[in-house]
Amino acid sequence: MTEFDYVVIGGGAAGCVIAAGLAQDGRFSVVLIESGARDKSPWIHIPATFFKSMASRDVAAVVSEPEPSLDGNRFAVPQGRVLGGGSSVNGMIYMRGQKRDYDDWAEVHGCTGWAYQDVLPVFKSQEANTRLGDPFHGQSGPLMVADPIYKHPLGAAMIQSAIATGLPANEDFNGAQQEGAGWYQITAHKGRRKSAAVAFLRPALHLETLTVLTGHQAQRLKFKGRRAAGVEVIGPEGPKTILARKEIILTAGSFQSPKLLMHSGIGPAHHLTALGIEVIHDAPEVGANYQDHVGAPVTMRLKHPIGVHGADKGLKALRHGAEYALFRRGLLASNLLESGACADTTGEGRPDVQYNFTPFAPGPPGTPPLDVHAVSVNPMTMRPKSRGRLALKDANPASDLHFTANPLDRIEDLDTLRRGIRLARDIFRQNPLAELVTDEIWPGPDVSSIAGSNTLDPAIR
Repeated sequence: MTEFDYVVIGGGAAGCVIAAGLAQDGRFSVVLIESGARDKSPWIHIPATFFKSMASRDVAAVVSEPEPSLDGNRFAVPQGRVLGGGSSVNGMIYMRGQKRDYDDWAEVHGCTGWAYQDVLPVFKSQEANTRLGDPFHGQSGPLMVADPIYKHPLGAAMIQSAIATGLPANEDFNGAQQEGAGWYQITAHKGRRKSAAVAFLRPALHLETLTVLTGHQAQRLKFKGRRAAGVEVIGPEGPKTILARKEIILTAGSFQSPKLLMHSGIGPAHHLTALGIEVIHDAPEVGANYQDHVGAPVTMRLKHPIGVHGADKGLKALRHGAEYALFRRGLLASNLLESGACADTTGEGRPDVQYNFTPFAPGPPGTPPLDVHAVSVNPMTMRPKSRGRLALKDANPASDLHFTANPLDRIEDLDTLRRGIRLARDIFRQNPLAELVTDEIWPGPDVSSIAGSNTLDPAIR
């Protein structure tokens, strides 16, 4: 058995930050346990190739059971399985919550210490923003945040068309207000992704106080009485137990954290008992309250081949590769999700729909873009009401979860997407975007988004 002061389970964004911070303190021994690999793949660090990461070993999709709210379709959720977690494979958009989101945590839900005035200093201390400073941004933290160094002309067209619908221009989605259309800031700098593994963990890797174990899957927590004292893991050399002198810190994400807790006897007692798992603590909320931002990408074909389709093939790929290799600029330095908007579609004074603007046609979650020159305005719910649940299939830690997402279980979420699609179509009707597109790919010309239509809801599902 191996023993450390602190055992951090899960090498995603939170795990990288916490493990590095504890190790840099100098007083404690720390082990960071990650089931995936080191972040060595070149697709991780080149911003535009994050789609290739999505199809690699560094991402594992959690797929739901057939969903009644999706007419029996399944809901797939890609998860980073690599050091840095989602921050190593996502689209790098730097987008915080709204001020009221955090204030609601404190005032409505009783989460003392999580109001906006509490979290803003933390955001600022972590951030090294290349353009923006006080009162909303920091410039001396470890996480580089920058404007896109490559801005696709279609992004500019979508911003202008969104503003033409009445949305204000917005130069800082994390500033005084979130509503408006504009260029995102991203967690990339000088053509390289700045994940949590790069920004926080890498500077601590040389420390003797830090041990990083990749390829190690946590199986169960070990208890002394009611105190979590260790964790059973399986790694390349087989099973072993790692003990914690002080604390075990669980940062394995929305799926793996509750899964590990339930396999360890912490969860709904009736569920664990039915599977033959000894109950350490009856916690009905473990596995409950899953929520996600559901999107519905309104997509139109371009009149001319001016999107990014085919940019990774043939002479185009050679040109982009050479430009990136020599100068760290050009299309490969782009996160491809360079621009977007936040809109208040209810008139209540608070954005409820976020739009990602893309110079390509997105495929289903975790899949490559569609094989066509197209452009997409993708509305997503910002504060979903629907709730899903995770459960165990059996007592074997190697088994998949039983995942029920219920992504559109509440009519409010479906209604938010209806409003979002109507505004997206309005954006496409405005110049300069209207002059660049031809037929609609999704939801399609036969689908009406007029209030009361009986064709839009099936398309969304």
